[in-house]
Amino acid sequence: MDEKPRNGQSIKIQRRKVVFSTNSTSSASQSLINQATKMKNTRIKEIRKRRRDLFMRINYTHTITTVVLPLLMLGYMLYFKESILPENQSTLYFTIVYYNITMLAFTAGYHKYFAHNSYKIKFTLLKYYFAIFGSSCGLGSIRWWASLHRAHHHFPNDTERDPYSIKRGLLFSHYGWLLKKPRAVKFYNEFIEQEFPQNIDEARLSQDIKLDKEQREAFGLRDEFDNDSGDEEEEIEFKDSYDENMRNLLNWQERTYIIWFAVTTIFIPILVTRLFCHDTTIHGLIYPGIFRMFLCQQSLLTTESLCHLKQIQVTIPSQPFSDKNSSQDCQNPLMALLTYGQSHQNYHHEFPHDYRSNNAYLTYDPTKWFIWTLDKLGIVCELCRTPDNLVEHLRLQQQQERLNRIRSQLNWGTPISKLPLITPQDFKRTIESSSNKDRIYIVIQNIIHDITPFMDQHPGGVQLLKASHGKDATRAFYGGVYGHSTAAINLLATMRIGILDNGNDEEVWTRVVKEEGEVREVSESRQGGGSNEYRTAEAA
Repeated sequence: MDEKPRNGQSIKIQRRKVVFSTNSTSSASQSLINQATKMKNTRIKEIRKRRRDLFMRINYTHTITTVVLPLLMLGYMLYFKESILPENQSTLYFTIVYYNITMLAFTAGYHKYFAHNSYKIKFTLLKYYFAIFGSSCGLGSIRWWASLHRAHHHFPNDTERDPYSIKRGLLFSHYGWLLKKPRAVKFYNEFIEQEFPQNIDEARLSQDIKLDKEQREAFGLRDEFDNDSGDEEEEIEFKDSYDENMRNLLNWQERTYIIWFAVTTIFIPILVTRLFCHDTTIHGLIYPGIFRMFLCQQSLLTTESLCHLKQIQVTIPSQPFSDKNSSQDCQNPLMALLTYGQSHQNYHHEFPHDYRSNNAYLTYDPTKWFIWTLDKLGIVCELCRTPDNLVEHLRLQQQQERLNRIRSQLNWGTPISKLPLITPQDFKRTIESSSNKDRIYIVIQNIIHDITPFMDQHPGGVQLLKASHGKDATRAFYGGVYGHSTAAINLLATMRIGILDNGNDEEVWTRVVKEEGEVREVSESRQGGGSNEYRTAEAA
């Protein structure tokens, strides 16, 4: 190619030819395609794995009993315009009676007896009543439910080990834990086997005691427990109480749970409704069957969801015994009815062995009166009751903790024990200093106070305060001139600046003991006590 001539000469420029290799281009393109295909396949595999894990983690039994059957019932009632309550009066009465029969089998059996050992049963027939009719609530076998309930008490609000932790949301604590198997499958399987072992032998018992000892040593409790073997004896007693008959009963109920669920939820309601209530088969299935089961489930599940939800303050105070976990005491008639008298969860978490939901006489608690009646009839014995003194003790401790938190946010002045010592010579130089000529210092009970910020508000006037400047005004403050109120004494405490070191400190340290001794004693007792760790909630 020729350009314009320079100085009469023609310059020819030849451009370099660039040759692209077809093989290299196709190779690069193929590499990109392969990489994209690989990423796509990996993504597809991850999606498939998640779906597979999701389907594997679904608890199909509980999904059917808590979701599918109630939805089918609701759909039928809406489609055929059935009333919410049975029109047949006999069916209505039977539904109410059967609701209480099955609820008591669960609350008094599953919960109070199997999960918390709140009393002893003299007749084996009662255990079978609990095992069979407790199945009609559709919440699992005794061994599974009672173990998870103990885990809930032992690991409250632990998102990994509390099976229905409220920290994972209201919907999860109410329904989610039933429908979805936990990720920590190994932990829960081991915990269930630990609480209700399927096989009992001496080697297993000794191994458990050895593990307990190692855990106590890990928590630094070796000396305390080695000197007092009471906890070890309690563990042995607990394992011994889980005898061969109990093991056989729980294993039998776990194997036949679906059968008894069908018998108590489908066949018995239909037969009684047909034979004694003279109603239709479908009404027997719906009202005393599925609808009654749905109401039982809501009463039981509400205690683990709404009664642990701090955002809903249904009572004041809602945590009278402990605020270390989310459990609430819902002293509300509506919540008491909704939860079948189990709404006092804060009390229950602190005193899980108590057969009552609360120690008050007028508390709505059908389970308590049912167990009490069985005790009077001689069917059960050794009812666990928390002493009223212990209940009141814990209530006062919680009130004190709440007051201490409020107190810590207020200005109470510098504690006397932390005030600097000021000699009379230094104090005299301070009040005579020109930089402090506008300030007023007074001494009350050997404590030096700078009352300058308050002098313009003093009801007796500034002149009265200036007359006591640099002097001991103890007698005048405590009645010599005017008997000051408690509010004035508290206000004076916020103005402390030092202790007059004149060799007469007995009165000062008497005040230290009076003001700080009780708080220090409570603090030390809390640090020294309450550190015991237990392997299970029932060992507590």
